[in-house]
Amino acid sequence: MLKAVKRNLKQYFMRPFCQEAMSSEDTGIDAKTFLPGYFKSFGDRNPDKLFYVIWLDAGPGFFSTLSAVLCHLKISDASGMVPVIDFQNFRNLYNVNMPVNNTKNAWEYYFKPVSPFTLKEVYESKNVFFCSGFYPTSMSYSITMINGLYDEIYKKYIFLQDYIEDNLKKYMELFNNKVLGVHFRGKEINIAPGHSFAPTEKQMIKYTNEIIGKYDIDKVFLVTEEQRYLDLFVKKFGNKVYYTDSYRNYRINSYNINPRKNHRYLLGLEVLIDAHLLSMCNGILCGDSNVSEYARFINNKKYEFIYVIRNGVNSRNLYLARYLYRIKKMLPGKSGGLLDVVDRFGAKN
Repeated sequence: MLKAVKRNLKQYFMRPFCQEAMSSEDTGIDAKTFLPGYFKSFGDRNPDKLFYVIWLDAGPGFFSTLSAVLCHLKISDASGMVPVIDFQNFRNLYNVNMPVNNTKNAWEYYFKPVSPFTLKEVYESKNVFFCSGFYPTSMSYSITMINGLYDEIYKKYIFLQDYIEDNLKKYMELFNNKVLGVHFRGKEINIAPGHSFAPTEKQMIKYTNEIIGKYDIDKVFLVTEEQRYLDLFVKKFGNKVYYTDSYRNYRINSYNINPRKNHRYLLGLEVLIDAHLLSMCNGILCGDSNVSEYARFINNKKYEFIYVIRNGVNSRNLYLARYLYRIKKMLPGKSGGLLDVVDRFGAKN
């Protein structure tokens, strides 16, 4: 009885940060049976090649997943192995039931394959190594800090699908202006164990005003999944504010609902487009998140300025994490409240 209660409590407090691992659909491979680093011979094809299959635990968000993929690509590249990404048999948050872009592999919804070999061919081959399924423990979680990751790995392996490149071109007129990119993370991050606390509304408005005055900003490109944050920025900055038609709502986590066809795929598509547009801005205002980290990564040190608001990190205790942000927000910074530290990078800072 006690075990059942503990299990149910854990499932409740981990919402929306967990999802059941998905079993295989085509090859008979089950991610849950693998030890870290697993070798298997499936057949006699390609005896001269060693394949490195990148699969990941089902739970992480889009850019946590992409960051882990980049790190595993670095490992496979350094080892001379042939990488393949299998988000078909090892599903993640963004898989949907019907094919997208003529594929069931969620990686290829958005990106081109990282090698010319199909999953079918790989799973008929002699030498196949499966990665651990987790973020490599030897690598930084901050991909902007990993030497060579952009020039040697990202530029070699990561290419958007053509339809996404075409979609991005629709927004290029925005960048005829001087643009501040703002990533304002939704409130659900503030209950995630071990994650950085998001900026507050007051902080974001304060530093947006500061940047507009200091850098003669024409437009503010806002990325947020919270409709009320968009409402706030439009109220404060009017027609300076620019945004895509990404899905937003009021106070409901988008991953806990299914309001449209292929919703999970579309969530991935929308945040990927938003992050690429953030990377094209003149500078960025953000908290400590994987979306802004990826935008900074692909911007490749071309931003004129960067403002990162740091409010501290949540407890790793999943029960305490549910309430710690609310407590800290009521306290002064010097008495255990939010840190309210801003890292500024740029010529005028």
